[in-house]
Amino acid sequence: MAALTLKTVRPALVRLHRYTGLLLSGILFVAGLTGSISVFRTEIDTALNPDLFHAPAPAHPLPLSTLLARLKAQRPEAQVTALLYRPPAGHAIEVYSSETVAGRKELVENEIFLDPATGRIQGMRPTEGCCFNHRAVMSFLYRIHYSLDLGQTGMWIMGVSAMLWSIDCVVGLILTFPLHQPARRQTFWQKWGKTWTIGLRRSSIRITFDLHRAVSLWLWLVLLGIAISGVALALEDEVFNPVVRTILPTDPPMTVTQVTPHPVTIDQAESLAAGFARTHGHAERPAAVLLDPDGATALFYLFSNDGIDPSGLGSPMVTIDLRTGLVTDGVMPGQGAVGNLVMQIQPPWHSGRIGGLAGRLVICLSGLVVCMLTVTGIMIWQRKRQAMQMRLPSL
Repeated sequence: MAALTLKTVRPALVRLHRYTGLLLSGILFVAGLTGSISVFRTEIDTALNPDLFHAPAPAHPLPLSTLLARLKAQRPEAQVTALLYRPPAGHAIEVYSSETVAGRKELVENEIFLDPATGRIQGMRPTEGCCFNHRAVMSFLYRIHYSLDLGQTGMWIMGVSAMLWSIDCVVGLILTFPLHQPARRQTFWQKWGKTWTIGLRRSSIRITFDLHRAVSLWLWLVLLGIAISGVALALEDEVFNPVVRTILPTDPPMTVTQVTPHPVTIDQAESLAAGFARTHGHAERPAAVLLDPDGATALFYLFSNDGIDPSGLGSPMVTIDLRTGLVTDGVMPGQGAVGNLVMQIQPPWHSGRIGGLAGRLVICLSGLVVCMLTVTGIMIWQRKRQAMQMRLPSL
């Protein structure tokens, strides 16, 4: 019955796979290529712009409040939104600011690099710069990757495309199953095993088909994970997290409300965030912070003593209300209900950091594989289309 059902629906699945692939081919090729490059975008950006990123390691890191004060003295119009204030040894501090200058048409330089020893500005550049000069190329390619450089509209395009790709991954897997062979029989696995191989002595079109099918099978789980995490990253609050919270059990955010509320400085907030993480099993101190535009909250992340993104599920994220000193939201990697873990795994899976350097290399390779699959898919479709036209009777 299972084999009969597969045989019945197979023509519809073939058409679904074919036309979904054609519809997404351009987006997937661009996303795959730019994603493969973006896996190592920080390293490439540093190599292209050493004058911005390189700085001598300080003997004693400056307090966060001192860095903010010195930056304000040098650039009063800077409204800091993010600060990577404890960088890896030999790297400058990265600051992101939102700046509005009346009457100015060109892009505002809102990525600022500070000497970690003195807080002196050693360089700036616009984060929205275009396109292929050494200052802007990596930021531009990364924006193309996650939004086609189209802002929120592009995020929706990429998110919906990732949803369709997730479905297409499952459809593609089903199409590799042999017909007339129930999975409980050994002959099913013998015949399916042949679909994982590439016959190099076959015709060019057959090799193209084998390449399209076998490589996608070998990397199927990775590609499906990239597709699903693409939905999570593009439409996190709009689609992914609400769906996860609906179908899976989730725990509420961790908070601390038992202490007496009182205003805290940014340095005190950092200590509170570090202490909160320590009570939940993370001894590292935060190395980066996101600041609310109205100065109400500070979200500390990148808990790492060496300033390098940790592998695995990432680092804690702790939000401190600067008006009360209370922890209003805490996320501890590896902790929480199933739904929490599903949400936590998406960014490190998509970037490959879940597996350290090896994981990043796999994701880099997978991006190139996506490009190959789109090209071979179009070649297969074109060949079948030509064969069908040759069989049609002339009018």
